[in-house]
Amino acid sequence: MKTNKIRTSLLVLLIPVITSGQQAGDSVLSLRKCIQMCMTNNLSLKQAYLETIKSRHQIQEAKSEGLPQISGLASFSDYFDIPVNMVSGDIVGQPGTMVPIRLGTKYNVIAGIQAGQMIYNASYFASVNLFRKGCEISDLSLEQQKEEMVFRIAQLYILVQTMNRQIILLDTNLSSFRKLYAYSQQHLRNGLICKAESDRITVVINNTEAERDGLVLKRNQQLNMLKYLAGIGQTRKIKLSDDMVDVGFSRIQIDTTFENLTEMKIMKQKEKFAEINLRYMKAGSSPSLSGFAEYSFQAQVEQMDEINKGSNWYTTSYIGIRLSVPVFEGNRIKGKINQSRVALEQSRLAQRDLQGSLVIQFENAMETLLNNQLTEFRLKTNLELAGNVVSVTEDQYHQGIKTFTDVLNARSEYNTSYLSWLNSKLQIDLSQLEIIKLNGTINSLLL
Repeated sequence: MKTNKIRTSLLVLLIPVITSGQQAGDSVLSLRKCIQMCMTNNLSLKQAYLETIKSRHQIQEAKSEGLPQISGLASFSDYFDIPVNMVSGDIVGQPGTMVPIRLGTKYNVIAGIQAGQMIYNASYFASVNLFRKGCEISDLSLEQQKEEMVFRIAQLYILVQTMNRQIILLDTNLSSFRKLYAYSQQHLRNGLICKAESDRITVVINNTEAERDGLVLKRNQQLNMLKYLAGIGQTRKIKLSDDMVDVGFSRIQIDTTFENLTEMKIMKQKEKFAEINLRYMKAGSSPSLSGFAEYSFQAQVEQMDEINKGSNWYTTSYIGIRLSVPVFEGNRIKGKINQSRVALEQSRLAQRDLQGSLVIQFENAMETLLNNQLTEFRLKTNLELAGNVVSVTEDQYHQGIKTFTDVLNARSEYNTSYLSWLNSKLQIDLSQLEIIKLNGTINSLLL
């Protein structure tokens, strides 16, 4: 009778009671909150945002070429030797000869204003469109980086959640094993169990502690990366929600055209960019027309103090237009046009290549999901079987058929099955995340 009581007390200590690792008063961060913090604080996203701002300034710079260009001018010249001009000798009574004459004054001062206006330039309009398209690509690149951050945050969040549940299980088991060890030492001293059974408990404790330490290390590393991506200080303590994340896979509508995928949108915009760039290169051989004007004052004097006299100042003004027609530039423009044609063809091929690659990725992701779901079903069945084995082994232990070592082995196998099942659930979530990303709806996690 006494032996049965001892057996019962040892088994009670082995029954795991898994409790939440979350303490009252802890600040809990949901997945949505982590993503929102990432959108606000992540340094990579801030750099990408600044890139979009820079692209808008580039559009402004390109547009400025089509606006009036006005500049002031001023110059002062002190001639040590006045320039010599050759004039006809008829002026000085020496017909049939050329006579050198110094024309001008020692000091020459000019001040005025110049203006120019582009009237027509095919390259200008193409360049503005080129920068606009570049701005659109920059905006899409920012959106793509945001989606990648959402994906990475969700991956890390779910991974840390799963590891937390695994650690809780190991902590619960360790607590039970340590209590069991204390009782076993008492029973060993009383001669109720043999030393081998006590040593077996020690082995189980050491193995469980080693497994827990490795899991905690990996969990902390992933948690640190999560804090880094979300812009949270490494010294700040954070707690994730105990409720497992629902990525909303059942609510998405699968789109195998990948039209909503930002990566595909970028490739299409790059093709349009290449088309505009080709037009820009062709425009280099087109005529251009511009207007110009100047209004200035000029003073030519022999003495510096004469500059202040208004009678020594004269005005000059003019207005005109300039037509520029490229005639021959050594086939430079032709070479650029050919390069642009090649770039356009490369862009189209890259788009087709991406389409094919996405189809393969999607099919592989779906196959992986189905395989993970099948694995999870098998592991869940295995977990139930392991639970039955524990129950039967404990009953046989009460009857004296099985040893306490057999009970420990059954419990260890159950714990291993439970951890494997948790990992299979993790793989399902990660597979669903991958499909949601390929579907172009990863931002649904923000809703």
